[in-house]
Amino acid sequence: MNLEIANAAALAVILALATWGALQQEDAAAPRGTVVVAAAPSAPASALVDARGQRVASADYQRIVSLNTVADPVLLLLVEPERLVAVSEYSLDQHPDGFRYAGRPGVARAADLEPILGLAPDLVVASKFADEAFMARLRDEDIAVFDLGEMRGVGTTLMNVRTLGQLLRQPERAARVESDYLLRLAALDAAVPDALEAPGLYLSIYGDSLFGGSAGSSYADLLHYAGVDDLAEAHGYREWPKFSPEQLLGIDPPLVVTQTGMADALCAHSTLRRLSCCRPGGRVVEVPGKFHSDPGLGLVHAAAALQRLVHPGRAPSDPGRAPSVHLLRSSGDLP
Repeated sequence: MNLEIANAAALAVILALATWGALQQEDAAAPRGTVVVAAAPSAPASALVDARGQRVASADYQRIVSLNTVADPVLLLLVEPERLVAVSEYSLDQHPDGFRYAGRPGVARAADLEPILGLAPDLVVASKFADEAFMARLRDEDIAVFDLGEMRGVGTTLMNVRTLGQLLRQPERAARVESDYLLRLAALDAAVPDALEAPGLYLSIYGDSLFGGSAGSSYADLLHYAGVDDLAEAHGYREWPKFSPEQLLGIDPPLVVTQTGMADALCAHSTLRRLSCCRPGGRVVEVPGKFHSDPGLGLVHAAAALQRLVHPGRAPSDPGRAPSVHLLRSSGDLP
């Protein structure tokens, strides 16, 4: 696979635990995966500007409410447990790692103002989905509010880790989280050489709608670190394209990665059953959505699980705890 730079960074950390290697691109060709640069810990800034242009002071915040599913697990690694007083309800009730937040209330919606005020937070970590009027009301109550912005995979996750480390005045802890994340990704990246990448694409099916996930989304990183050569990107698609059956036939992927329960719908479709992935020798791989839809730290687990299915025997022995997944029958076995 590409990203030899990530492997170099991982090796540098292994050989010298106090060293933070700068990742440098060795190949002139543009890599298919996300290129990131490991940052050395630095002294916390006095203030940071969030995704909405709001200036927020860095501080040792003691009562933190997170409305951001990517921030939830990061915060648990950066601050003492009692300082994280609430997390997003999705992380608490639906995410596979929800047990880690036991004893904390979950906030269902960013607009749940009164329950949040009742927790007396001094910092609320939000996302792009939070309404501006809601955030302004929190500021009126002298509560610091920080919007981390979009969540698109490895690149934004690393930026979120660094930003939260600065905001909470814990750059050293943030650097350790970043190093661990990069090491796990590098192990996955090194497991499958470029020549062995399996051509395929990501697809989800909702009724008659067919949605992909390609360059610019977390699904591009999921595919890359699982050892899948993204055919959607090769055909010029970006982010979350909506495909027509004819467009998918034009790509004709021999491998499709999808969510649990969607393979039957794909290969039973009167047109799509002609896809190579639905014919003998093709593959449709179902990955449970709880990890595979996580654009943050959980992406490592989803990519590891997918890599074990796409490239049996090549995945690292323990890149991170992964969910159980299964490979669906090829469409040649479907009724």
